[in-house]
Amino acid sequence: MRSNSLTFLSVAVLVAFLSAGTARSEDAPKPAAPANYFPDDSRHLARVSEARILSDFSRAQPASGLTTGRREKGKWKVISYATDTLEGHALSTFSNTHSPTVSLPLEAVGWHAVYVGLCTVSAGLDKADQNAVRVKLSGETVFKRMSNGLPLLKPRRDQIQELFLTRADLTGQSLDVAAVPFTSANVCYVKIVPLTDAEVADWQKPRDESTRTEIATFDGHSWIWPYQPRTKEHLLETFRGLERSDIRKWWFQILGADLTCFPSKVGNIAGAGTQDFNTWQHEEFTRSVEAMAAAGIHPLRVAREEATRQGAEFHVMIRPAGWKGSLPWEEVFNSRFFEAHPEWRCVDRDGTPALFMSYAYPEVRRHVLDMLRETLELQPDGVGFLFHRGMPMILWEEPFLREFQERYSTNAREVAEDDPRILELRAELMTRFMKEVRALLDEVAVRQKRTQKFKISLATFSKEIDNRKFGLDVGRWAKAGLVDELGIAFFAHHTSFTQPDMAYYRRVTAGTKVSLYPFVIAWLTGKPQELCAKVKGFYDGGANGIAVWDPAIEGHYRDGSPGNVFDIASRLGHRDLIAGWAKNGPPEPHAIPLKRWADNHYSRWFPNTGF
Repeated sequence: MRSNSLTFLSVAVLVAFLSAGTARSEDAPKPAAPANYFPDDSRHLARVSEARILSDFSRAQPASGLTTGRREKGKWKVISYATDTLEGHALSTFSNTHSPTVSLPLEAVGWHAVYVGLCTVSAGLDKADQNAVRVKLSGETVFKRMSNGLPLLKPRRDQIQELFLTRADLTGQSLDVAAVPFTSANVCYVKIVPLTDAEVADWQKPRDESTRTEIATFDGHSWIWPYQPRTKEHLLETFRGLERSDIRKWWFQILGADLTCFPSKVGNIAGAGTQDFNTWQHEEFTRSVEAMAAAGIHPLRVAREEATRQGAEFHVMIRPAGWKGSLPWEEVFNSRFFEAHPEWRCVDRDGTPALFMSYAYPEVRRHVLDMLRETLELQPDGVGFLFHRGMPMILWEEPFLREFQERYSTNAREVAEDDPRILELRAELMTRFMKEVRALLDEVAVRQKRTQKFKISLATFSKEIDNRKFGLDVGRWAKAGLVDELGIAFFAHHTSFTQPDMAYYRRVTAGTKVSLYPFVIAWLTGKPQELCAKVKGFYDGGANGIAVWDPAIEGHYRDGSPGNVFDIASRLGHRDLIAGWAKNGPPEPHAIPLKRWADNHYSRWFPNTGF
């Protein structure tokens, strides 16, 4: 929770908000300096004093989608609220209400910036609960997901966060509001700010490509299961908001090694054939993918087409060790290829089998290449492997033992695990696989009459010792043209779990065109200023850009820091901006504390303590 000093800061932000209203007194406090705001904050706009706030959602249509009395399934509840200077009627929904799409007329003409005031959702006492809502203009086809990333104030008090939607010509348009499946929301107002000609021109001009140096990863799983997608437009909501970000490359995972988020002739949909799932989330994923397949929707194709529309590179990524799960995941992660071929699994030094397939077997490598070949029909810009998800890929299997014996006249199980010969042979076998990947890509490129080669992107480990242990000969691959981009991942099981050794990576890629992208995790960033400091350190260490693991437009800070991670994560290519935030701290989100929410007049005597 926030300290009292942050409470006072929120009040100061409220004062700045009020000074932007339609009724200003001559002695009203002036807004804070623009440097204290995020770039898309309404207080940057020249005509913010002319903003209109529409706070009465009881006017939303259809009226049949609303209830003003007791809550009802399938309806938004209209709830009155007040801040120190604003009163209105909000829309409220619970996670299982299944509220419909409703619309609020904007009654505006011409170009405006559009903002939505979203209130926190209390978990009952002193914590804010998960929340999100889907919002778009009536003239748009794809909703944007929004979420209030603020904690409750102390003593328990809800607060509104003002969130940017878009800039557009609002003539004849309404605001459409829809629920996010399995998620609560409280929508308080829409704010529209008229734009100057210069602000319209700024919005319409081409992006500055020099700052688009980020990679975003998509795991193939979590972009589907929380949202119950059934249409192409549902899938596209994941990417609404990326358009003006610094993200230029999408590393899109099929899901596992041959487990997929789309119907495949080579692999299979994760969970396919399973009747009893251990979590509702995994059942939702499988049922959603199967429903879309029945409707002729190919999720990976949808993602690839949207990346093209946004001018982003699209790379198909495989988790090379993602085959089979143990209890309770044994029927959730259920590669049919794995289950059919126990003879090709990894075997430890003492003969213990492991739940992984060994790339020492040509048949396993060929199967993965066939998986890649199938995805190449989408003509991505590149393919790759997330080696940090995971290892092992080669242990002490029969082909490895045989080749070791032939080379060194020694039993590989009788030498130390870190014997240089073990590491060298493992690296040679992995290099053999990477050469097979390169050959496949070049073969398909000729058949497709491509003018550019397919790129190879890899996520590797932070330290040289970890790469060597598992046969990732990064320097050799860089010099041989077997890799173009390296995402450096510190979060890898069976490794050091340390931050990237940038000096090592600069050394082994020196004289090559390989680009370096150390990872940050969007849901494990640390405090906002710490995130900025880490990114600045990566740039100082020679990074070409930053890779962001699992970015989500509506994602929060897990340590309770106020705001939405994407406010910073979308701007990691702006080096000067990040450096400034690393030194002085990033802005606070635009927050307005509530004075009353329905019957609850906020006071030091917060409710719900008597139950």
